[in-house]
Amino acid sequence: MPHCIFEYSAKIADKPDWPQIIRKIHDNLIATGQFVAEDIKSRVIRHDNYVIGNGEDNQSFVTLNLQILEGRSDEIKRELSHMALEILIEGFPKSLAEQKCSITVQVSEIHRASYQRHVSY
Repeated sequence: MPHCIFEYSAKIADKPDWPQIIRKIHDNLIATGQFVAEDIKSRVIRHDNYVIGNGEDNQSFVTLNLQILEGRSDEIKRELSHMALEILIEGFPKSLAEQKCSITVQVSEIHRASYQRHVSY
């Protein structure tokens, strides 16, 4: 934990460097002292079929759902979302300059009692 689920619209103006963006997010998550590297998992999903607002072509989105186990304070969750948002803003300068681009981060809590995991070593 955490799980970083990145999603973005196919018509984004940038050619994102996802490995670099993910590495920055991972490094910053580790630096908080809340997480260990081995538990962080990230994936990126590109959406080819979507509609934003009224469907105008010059609109795009990038979103991160940062899923963490429940129990952390609102202050920690706010710091995590702010950190991740700043990294995403740096990663999409062309989209922000040339399109109506929405970049969002949401921290979601995973219910600890119902979360199950099996890891092989």
